[in-house]
Amino acid sequence: MKIIVDTNIIFSGLLSPNGIISDLLLNSFGVFDFYSPAYVLDELENHRTKLLKLSSFSEKELDYLQFTVLKRIELSL
Repeated sequence: MKIIVDTNIIFSGLLSPNGIISDLLLNSFGVFDFYSPAYVLDELENHRTKLLKLSSFSEKELDYLQFTVLKRIELSL
């Protein structure tokens, strides 16, 4: 099944890495195909300070989690 993912879903997955949304994004290989416009990268960068503050992650931790989530999402222009 193809699913369009918006920035809010990605934020939720990043802020709650043990939550349902993160679980779906990371553990549904072969069940769901996730798609998102490439501008989510700009939005994530624009809100990086807020994500760091809300999550209490280090920059490296946030980078790793963001990489892990985004590799499951096909970005398109």
